[in-house]
Amino acid sequence: MTEKVLFVIFAVLAVAGGIAAVTRRNVVHGLLFLVFTFLNVAAIFFLTQAYFLAVVQIVVYAGAIMVLFVFVIMLLNLRTFEQEEQTHRRQRWLALALSVLVLAEFVIVLAGVTFTSARGGFTPEAIAEAGGGTKVFGEALFNNMLLPFEVASVVLLAAMVGAIILVKREKTAGGATRSWEPGEEPTPEAVEEEV
Repeated sequence: MTEKVLFVIFAVLAVAGGIAAVTRRNVVHGLLFLVFTFLNVAAIFFLTQAYFLAVVQIVVYAGAIMVLFVFVIMLLNLRTFEQEEQTHRRQRWLALALSVLVLAEFVIVLAGVTFTSARGGFTPEAIAEAGGGTKVFGEALFNNMLLPFEVASVVLLAAMVGAIILVKREKTAGGATRSWEPGEEPTPEAVEEEV
């Protein structure tokens, strides 16, 4: 009974953190709520005795991926993007239409999934005979799903390199920093803009 109550608490906190992450205007606050969501999902994994997935959730997502997000935010000057005029306002309607289509696809796929297909035919007894959940998970990931795993890593690497190239291009296009005349005092706004 206690596990069910804890599961409901962590699930509600995870959903609330996810909603807060996408509704925050401040990107850093959104990232903090995303870390909060990841930690609640890890707690749910711990409750369901998926210890390996819980540790991976904390180390990879709440750790490495969030550090990557923070570095990208630090590299990009988000204040200049907020000040620029948004020319693609019609994309909101396209995004809304596409999100409805994706939701419909998700519901159709979910309606066709059975619990036996989601488990891949593995029962708890079969997993225990094979050497435990971590061993079965590792064999399935690196034998059956090796190509999608490698493609995902290449996509993440390409996104990181692309973000760095965009930032370097923006920095070189911006020109040199302003030189101050002797006796001239910089204003806080000018110093913040250069930083």
